[in-house]
Amino acid sequence: MSSSLEVLQSRERLRVGQRFLQLRPRIAGLAALGNAVLLATSSAPATQKRALGVALATTIAAFFAEAWWLGRQTLTEAWLLSSLALTLLALGLGAGLSGGLTSPILPLLFAPAVVGFAAFARARQSWLLLGETLALLIVLGALPSLAAFPPLPSGVLHGMLGVSSAASLSLLAVGVIGLVDAHAGIAAELDRLRSDLLQEAERRAQSVEHLGAQVAHEVKNPLAAARGLVQLVERHVTDEKDKQRLAVVVTEVDRALSVLQDYLSFARPLSDLKLAPVKLLPLLEDAAGVAEARLRDKGVTLRISGEELEIVADRQRLRDAVLNLLLNAVTALPRGGNIELHAARQGARVQLSVTDDGPGMSPELLEKLGQPFASESAGGTGLGILLAESVTRQHGGELRFESEPGKGVRALLELPFGVAQSSAGAS
Repeated sequence: MSSSLEVLQSRERLRVGQRFLQLRPRIAGLAALGNAVLLATSSAPATQKRALGVALATTIAAFFAEAWWLGRQTLTEAWLLSSLALTLLALGLGAGLSGGLTSPILPLLFAPAVVGFAAFARARQSWLLLGETLALLIVLGALPSLAAFPPLPSGVLHGMLGVSSAASLSLLAVGVIGLVDAHAGIAAELDRLRSDLLQEAERRAQSVEHLGAQVAHEVKNPLAAARGLVQLVERHVTDEKDKQRLAVVVTEVDRALSVLQDYLSFARPLSDLKLAPVKLLPLLEDAAGVAEARLRDKGVTLRISGEELEIVADRQRLRDAVLNLLLNAVTALPRGGNIELHAARQGARVQLSVTDDGPGMSPELLEKLGQPFASESAGGTGLGILLAESVTRQHGGELRFESEPGKGVRALLELPFGVAQSSAGAS
């Protein structure tokens, strides 16, 4: 994105710079003509009139020649910098011939300087133009004792000052307003590029997710077949060691199938939500029933409490989310621990909580929750929390965890009472 920004900035800077250099001869030419008329009718020495006239005419002629040439060539940043720097020198010479720091041409000196600062911002070119402008002002300040010409009469001085100021403001308007518009255009272009990148990233993510789900689905079938064959062979094996080895195979296949099932549940798209009224306490009891064998094996005591609440949700997916949080708690508990499933109203939302009295989680693990393989359990994938978080977000809710080492974990799943159809997609 940074390289794209630099390309856009350079392109717009040169476009505005080219327009500025092509319009400059007309604005500066009118100012030079007005100043020439005022100077010609003044009582200034003829030598001063001729010198100043030649300087102004030469500068304007160079402006017109440059504008004509730019109609046939492409402006570069080096050219823009050189043009602005030479313009400063020419205007400095004109100011030196007409009173130094009191010269009526002095206001014109700031137009190329300010336009250059606006165009190049903090780049090296801006500092070069700043240095040149300061050097010219220092030289012009020293000119009164060195100047060959006297100051211009006050009437002519004020008239030329007004013409030069008007021309300088016009040049600044062309350059600065053009650059402001260019920056607005750059912002719009970057916004379009960012939108395109996000859409492309979303398309790629959807493609990868779809492919991953297909692969997981295809891998499940041969694993299930292999599991069945291993169990079939196990029935006819008499050697106890061979039976143990085959049991390990079945266990590891079950573990692989569990990971694949978690992934498929996580990758299932939002449009699969099937919304209907769901009573929460029966849903908690359903999840507890599925985990009953695991709870019994570890001697974990489970308690279900809370209010009789009903929300609009996808019952199967919401049960999967609660079940994954419950199984995570069972895994983390030592033998004989306690877990509570609770449903409560929290303002305009409901809160399902899974609380255990186990060893808790470290602050480092709390920060990583929701990332793949963020788990302290041996062989843990972290997909269970990913699934629960995905389901919660799809229902317009939020999943968060509270824990301190040695004080257990509380998983809080907050949900709205209803999910808008536009948020859930087609059911």
